[in-house]
Amino acid sequence: MNLPNASRGGVASKRLARVLGRASALTLLSLALGCGSETPDKQHSDAGSAGSAQTPTGGKGGSAGTSTAAQGGSAGSGASGGSAGQTMQPTGGAGAGGGSSGASASGGSGGTSAGSPPVGGAGAGGSAIGGAAGTMMMGAGMGGAISMAGGAGMAGAAGTAPMNPLADLATSGHDIGLLLSNRFSKSTLSYSSVANLPGDGYKNACEWYGALGVAKLTSSTDLLNALVKKFDPMKTNFVSAMTGGDAHVDRYIYGIVPLEIFLDTGDQSYLPLGTQVADNQQTTNQTRNAIDDMFMMTSLQVQAFRGSQMQKYLDFMSAIMVDYLKDQQANGLFFHNVTEAKVHWGRGNGWFAAGMAEIMRDLPSTSKDRTTIETGYKKMMDGLVKVQGPNGLWYQVLDMGSDPANWEESSGSAMFTYAMISGVRSGILDATTYVPVIKKAWAGLLTKINAQGDVSGICEGTWYKATAAEYMALNKLTGDGHGQAPVIWAARELLR
Repeated sequence: MNLPNASRGGVASKRLARVLGRASALTLLSLALGCGSETPDKQHSDAGSAGSAQTPTGGKGGSAGTSTAAQGGSAGSGASGGSAGQTMQPTGGAGAGGGSSGASASGGSGGTSAGSPPVGGAGAGGSAIGGAAGTMMMGAGMGGAISMAGGAGMAGAAGTAPMNPLADLATSGHDIGLLLSNRFSKSTLSYSSVANLPGDGYKNACEWYGALGVAKLTSSTDLLNALVKKFDPMKTNFVSAMTGGDAHVDRYIYGIVPLEIFLDTGDQSYLPLGTQVADNQQTTNQTRNAIDDMFMMTSLQVQAFRGSQMQKYLDFMSAIMVDYLKDQQANGLFFHNVTEAKVHWGRGNGWFAAGMAEIMRDLPSTSKDRTTIETGYKKMMDGLVKVQGPNGLWYQVLDMGSDPANWEESSGSAMFTYAMISGVRSGILDATTYVPVIKKAWAGLLTKINAQGDVSGICEGTWYKATAAEYMALNKLTGDGHGQAPVIWAARELLR
């Protein structure tokens, strides 16, 4: 296989083969210890592995308790890390001590990335009178684990570091993310303008969104450039082609692509392409009471906020989500539609889960809707834990796992995995409860991915069905964007 930049070469290829090989052999214990409203066309409705987890041993900060921030070189900063190119692991400097009146000090800078993987600098301690814990710095080039040391001032509490409880999945996330992202970058689209999008074109936008993030997080310049170049034929008339067509969530979600390009490249010319589409969505009624809407609309409005930092996008979307949450069932799950499709369809619930994960990353605690959405999100995650299958995946119809016609479905499973990873990484979900669930799910997903990056067990696109049996009878696809995209999201979130 041909992986760009950091992942090119025999070592990375052999590592990926080992990851997928173990998964295909179903050694899940060793691994663990498409997008959108489903409207088919006819309906349109390297860094290397982490270093050791030792405490950095660079320059030592001054003692805390003085009237100003204690110094380790200069006030509030740590001694710099070891120089590049050494055969030994460079180590970060110790952070400065806390100030006597609550000033926090930053951690020492990490070692450089040349030579062995550097170890991150130690964080600063607490202040003499209840100061904030010091900040945490990671060594460049994916350095080792971070440790935090407390200040020496009287009554100063020791600093604590929010460690990443999913760090051991980062290597497979890196390799799988690049494999699937490169696969998408080399694929051929059947259209060159959003004026003539197919009914399920949204799944391409969802793959694009995830792949751009993976390229950025892995510093894969060739991949990032290829993904931008792939979009550029649509750029010139993007807004007019979008707003001149149907005002439909399945089309407007495409605005997330230029917004992600802006966020990952800093090229200002892409920003208004997405914000203008998001603005237009706010003036048209695109809600349909399909749970799929909660990713289609949410992703666009949240991306517009991320690009513009304008609160109106979050305010608009959070109010709509609160309204949709009124249909959440006692088990934490959702029907595809409360009147026409009273079935807990997997991917439909996946859209809602992923949408809540997206908005929870940015919705401030001061938002009037924050508590309602966070409560609904936690209730759904708890409900999903209870219906996870024995192989780590979730079923096509979530609450009917014992039905012999039911089957493990990859796209919804990947969306739930992404939503849980996001919750744990942000501290919203309890790591003790959810990390084992995530690891089991990720291991199960790896068994569905072949060496070419094709995901299997993906439900075809669909609209409402009246019965659970009809959902179970839907076709299973391989390599379809509905499933490719959320696996990329999950991989990207492991790298964030």
